[in-house]
Amino acid sequence: MDFVKKVTEGPKHDRIWWSVMFGLSVAACSHLILQVWVKWNQSPVIVSFAETSTPVWQVPFPAITICSETKARQSIYNFTEIYHRDYDNLTEQEILDYEAISLVCENHLLQTGNKFTDHKTIDLLKNVAPQFEEMMWHCKWKSKIENCSKIFSPVMTEEGLCFSFNMLDAEELFRKEMMHKEYHYLDHGRKSEGWTLDRGYPKNLPLDTYPVRGTGSGAKAGLVILLRAYNYDLDYLCRGPVQGFKILLHSPTEVPRVSQQYFRVPLSQEVIAAIKPNMMTTSEGLKDYDPERRQCFFPYERKLKFFKVYTQRNCELECLTNYTMLQCSCVTFSMPRDPSMPICSAGSVKCAADAQDELLTQEIVSGLSETKPDSEEDAETKELREGLQNIAKQCNCLPACTSINYDVEVSQADFNWQKLFIAFKANFSELPDVNMARMVLFFKESQFITSRRSELYGQTDFLANCGGLLGLFLGFSILSLIEIVYFITLRAFCNLKSKISGKKTKSQDHRNDTDHIDVFNKSRRSNFEK
Repeated sequence: MDFVKKVTEGPKHDRIWWSVMFGLSVAACSHLILQVWVKWNQSPVIVSFAETSTPVWQVPFPAITICSETKARQSIYNFTEIYHRDYDNLTEQEILDYEAISLVCENHLLQTGNKFTDHKTIDLLKNVAPQFEEMMWHCKWKSKIENCSKIFSPVMTEEGLCFSFNMLDAEELFRKEMMHKEYHYLDHGRKSEGWTLDRGYPKNLPLDTYPVRGTGSGAKAGLVILLRAYNYDLDYLCRGPVQGFKILLHSPTEVPRVSQQYFRVPLSQEVIAAIKPNMMTTSEGLKDYDPERRQCFFPYERKLKFFKVYTQRNCELECLTNYTMLQCSCVTFSMPRDPSMPICSAGSVKCAADAQDELLTQEIVSGLSETKPDSEEDAETKELREGLQNIAKQCNCLPACTSINYDVEVSQADFNWQKLFIAFKANFSELPDVNMARMVLFFKESQFITSRRSELYGQTDFLANCGGLLGLFLGFSILSLIEIVYFITLRAFCNLKSKISGKKTKSQDHRNDTDHIDVFNKSRRSNFEK
């Protein structure tokens, strides 16, 4: 090794110079390798775009949940009239009905009353809500007229009774053994034919399968729905002045939470929704990492109590359910629940809303606490932060490693349906005091770009980085490592053995010389005596 010779041999000033340069090179190389190690250890994941685009027929058409803004038909239950009546003059049954209907109205209208209720509340909400055959008047899927009742299923959300298209059946979505016995929504009987969120559609499946998938872009490959409402049933007190419908697009594996993310379809309007899928996948190389490091869960890593399919939104809903139960001793009527969980009534509305607000603020409080030293926090803020951090740890709702959501671009125009009916010479007497809206949903493009989580540094990448730095600063290679090992082990052993052998040889030579001298001396003494 030339460098070793320069450090150990030669003039003194040369040895000092090369020793200093060697030390500086080792220090700089070690610092850079440490930076690579820290970066790899802290964040081993990089998100990038896939190399090729994905056709839309490889992902399901979004599940579509439609909710009417009319929560109680005035012809069945006049909420406005009951609201303005003297509370003391109401019968016990009228009070119970009023409290039940108020659960789907604005929270500020009623926050007092009984704290708990039962499944009869859900039955009442179903009975007073706009019925399916009144609301869903006409459906067309891929330019083919369909019976709306065959492609839509009822589902109970925080908005009351809604109807969903392309959702998984309850048997595949929920752990029904954990659910209360009154749950009968989404039992449409259409099973997914081998499709899963992480693996997608099997290659041998026909195009016409379930969950349904689009065949391309444009309105002819999408869904057209004609919605209607009766003017005499509209209620402007329960949910305010905007009448029409709320629409939510979500994954077929997720329970809809309409109030969080939706767009409106007002009456007498046509709304065009151009859909663009956003899909995130994860490379197989990340399976060996801890979920906290890769920041996602594979399906087998996180089990939920009420759901068979893990998604971040399902997890958040289950977490909200558990936290509401902890804080209020009940859950809202739309939450998944087991038979031991009571249903919150009007007297628990504020408690349930506060519980949801606490979960929404826990991430913000936790994030702010990371940038603020503990010494600057007062005792109350510190206690709140620690409590909310404990809530977040219990929830542990990281994204699924394979997830899909849908962005939408919305445009709308006046829908002059009366002129259309006149042009077709339709009989208006069959549609007394009716109002309509139309919605068209389709994929905007035939292909989209998938995002992908992958390793920032794999083992080979990490070794290559370290090897490059070692080679740059020290001229290091695998052969250099072998040479160092050789000099430390085999060469050192051979040198030591040679030294030991040399000592033995010298000792033997010394003994031989001594023996010769002794023989010579004995010979001289013998001759002298003679």
